Amino acid sequence: MILFYLFGSVILIILLSTKFKFHPVSSLIIVSLILGVLLKIEVLDIIKFIFDGAVNSILGIGLIIFFSCVIGQCLKQSSSLTLFSQLILKTFKSKTLSSLNIVGLFIGSVVFCDSAFLVLSGITKTISSTTAYSLSSLNISLAGGLYTSHNLIPPTPGPIAILNNFNSMELIGDTIIYGFLISIPSSIISLIFASKIINKTKISINYKFDISYRDVFLPFLIILIPLLIISVNTIIEFIGLNLSKQQIENIKNLSNPNSALFIGMALSFFLPKVRSKKMIIFKESFKDFYPIIFLTSAGSAFGNIIKNSDLINFLPLFFESVDISLINICIISFMLGAIIKTSQGSSTSAMIISSSLIFPLISQLHLESFGIIMTTLSIGAGSMMISHVNDSYFWIVSKKSEMKLKDSLLYFSTMTVAQSVGTFVFIIFLIIINS
Repeated sequence: MILFYLFGSVILIILLSTKFKFHPVSSLIIVSLILGVLLKIEVLDIIKFIFDGAVNSILGIGLIIFFSCVIGQCLKQSSSLTLFSQLILKTFKSKTLSSLNIVGLFIGSVVFCDSAFLVLSGITKTISSTTAYSLSSLNISLAGGLYTSHNLIPPTPGPIAILNNFNSMELIGDTIIYGFLISIPSSIISLIFASKIINKTKISINYKFDISYRDVFLPFLIILIPLLIISVNTIIEFIGLNLSKQQIENIKNLSNPNSALFIGMALSFFLPKVRSKKMIIFKESFKDFYPIIFLTSAGSAFGNIIKNSDLINFLPLFFESVDISLINICIISFMLGAIIKTSQGSSTSAMIISSSLIFPLISQLHLESFGIIMTTLSIGAGSMMISHVNDSYFWIVSKKSEMKLKDSLLYFSTMTVAQSVGTFVFIIFLIIINS
């Protein structure tokens, strides 16, 4: 019966969000209350668990998300996103599709895919008008790169929320490194799909961008430095440096994601035009920030009900008779992410809800760091499948690419399925060679 309540709650979240058009935050809070009652938790305790889950989420990842929003807006308002993309395209002109994909992958790790695509789609339109590349092929390549990092590479909200729900924020550096590694097959798949819709005529490369490396040096550092700082502890462990306890402690404090992203945010205020647009930047950053933090907090509230109920012990017992290896946990995680994403459209929501549901398993099985990271990325991979008509990103890509609905479903939606499956197969491959 307990398992029925759990799956029923997931179905109810999906129905409230899709059929009855409730905001996902409202759906999560309502279902948290209902699930708490069904699991015979005292009403006051239900309210306390919901409140604690939401507050802990804000305290745990609130600053990370806010700093990321500010960095993204600074890059956007200073036109740095456009400049950075232009330089990549100028440098690798003969590899236009690959360049766009790399731009999406790199920028998408700190700027949300929707807003980044809206900004960068202006460049693809310029290229399309001056070459034989079709607009849809250029945008598919760019969108594929952005979508990959959005689902797999912290500090984007989804992967951060998963780590927070798993009580494993200390693994953010490792997750960034593995996230970039695991993004390789996803990027290659999006390139293959993009290449399938290039105009069949010979490609003539004649677009020009008047830009130098000096123009994008600071924007490049603003994106790269936080990622490197967060990952420095992992890199040092990998190299095997002999350090004192005090040095290790200092490095851990430095590699804290809050500190790293604060440094990135501070650097972003040295970008051109930013100081004169401070009020606009903070206003737009807050617009980006509050829907995400509300969603992650509501997801954590739902997760906290599960963590403080009998489900925490029941799920491991339920799977006791099954070989619950890391691969099986990852399969379950992937399927949960895929089902929830496909049903309600939001990758971030899918990652938050899936990680709440899978937490009892990983907490009781005491997974090592590698196992937690692979589970996190499996949820991210599942949450890539499938972007279709209930996903805002689908419509942004479709409209900006001037594709008909059937073409968007054929190329973009099918691509997200291939990206999802390809990424997950690579995750399983890594688990096998690591075992």
